[in-house]
Amino acid sequence: MTKTYTIPPDNCYGDVFAIVRVLDETYVCPGWHPVPEGTTRDQIKFSKDAKLAKKSTPAPKPVKKEKKSWKVESSKPGKFYEVTKINGVWDCTCPAIALKKCVRICLTYSFPNT
Repeated sequence: MTKTYTIPPDNCYGDVFAIVRVLDETYVCPGWHPVPEGTTRDQIKFSKDAKLAKKSTPAPKPVKKEKKSWKVESSKPGKFYEVTKINGVWDCTCPAIALKKCVRICLTYSFPNT
């Protein structure tokens, strides 16, 4: 006896389908329903009552934020801007950052221990 696979009909295409093989996996499309390799069209059945197994999605791992910051003096004495590096992305509180021409980031990147 041949095993059959029951899937819900597609909202647009109904029971029109294709068996697709991509990267060593076999699917019934539309819907990308996984089926074993070698599945034939005769083994596919449609039912509005078909329940699909929910894929368990692993919980995302929390991303550890690596933040470093430096206070860098402006060309105007007494005015400071904060240069930050968060997870490898540099930023600055100066207005020049909008133009991607912040010299403070360049200086901090060149001399990170100062």
